[in-house]
Amino acid sequence: MSLPNASADTGHDGPMLSTRLISAGILAPVVVVVALLGEPWLSLVIGLFIFLALVELIALLDAGGFEPPQVLAMATGIVVAGAGLVAANQARVGGALADLLRSTEPPGLPVVVYAAALVVLGIAGFTRADPRNGFLTWAITSFGIAWVGLLAPFIAVVAHLGPAGGSAGTPVGQLGLASGSAWMLLLLAVVWGYDTGAFLTGRWLGRRRLIDHISPSKTVEGLAGGLIVATLAAGLGAWLVGLEAWQPLVIGPLVGLAAQAGDLAESMVKRAADRKDSGFLVPGHGGILDRIDSFLFAAPILAAYALLTTRFTL
Repeated sequence: MSLPNASADTGHDGPMLSTRLISAGILAPVVVVVALLGEPWLSLVIGLFIFLALVELIALLDAGGFEPPQVLAMATGIVVAGAGLVAANQARVGGALADLLRSTEPPGLPVVVYAAALVVLGIAGFTRADPRNGFLTWAITSFGIAWVGLLAPFIAVVAHLGPAGGSAGTPVGQLGLASGSAWMLLLLAVVWGYDTGAFLTGRWLGRRRLIDHISPSKTVEGLAGGLIVATLAAGLGAWLVGLEAWQPLVIGPLVGLAAQAGDLAESMVKRAADRKDSGFLVPGHGGILDRIDSFLFAAPILAAYALLTTRFTL
């Protein structure tokens, strides 16, 4: 879901930058339209992105020498992510799915499914001749499934936030947008704002490396610029949602830092695999995992903030 990106704060050649801008100019409006349309289109697109991100992640883990059981990892990842999307859409589902949601509370359908995935992946580790290799494969594959399969559905959770006594479709804010769409636009604005601010500031002013051993292109100046733009973007998003004027001062830095952490987390995986990008599906931007990495941390943080500190609920 992320198009502008600060993955290289300190410079791009002209053709590459032009390709990135063209891709962003085409895809960003599509993402915004999906956010405005809401369900079921949002979850369908998120599900597609999760599928593609899992393919890329499994390839990265394999390139890093972790030898994930590819078919099993893909299957468990899809099932875990599907459980998360069903849970996010619990107000819309009925029949057997609704019964399944009720029967697994607590701890919740995604947790139950992920626990089952841990068991299955653990048993698969028994087949490795070297116990250390089997344990490492089990641990790393389980981590990857949790990283993408459990965290990505929180993007849909954000899009299901509604005011107390209302729903995700309740009009909010100055434009009267549906609450879920307004929250989704807030998430997009802050993450894209951070990425763009970090990229431009790092490109123009970047001098001091942020975390050189993970991502040499990240700079302290890029981080600062990204947080400033993220806070301004949060102001626009808060206006759309109808939040108090002080809220962007918390949301911007909080979600911006989470977005940067998500990007660094993927950079760490790519460095372990000795890869520059997770894939090649988005010209100038890399793969799908490269595009949603910031959201994997930012969406849960924003959802938790909204549920704990505002009048909005699921």
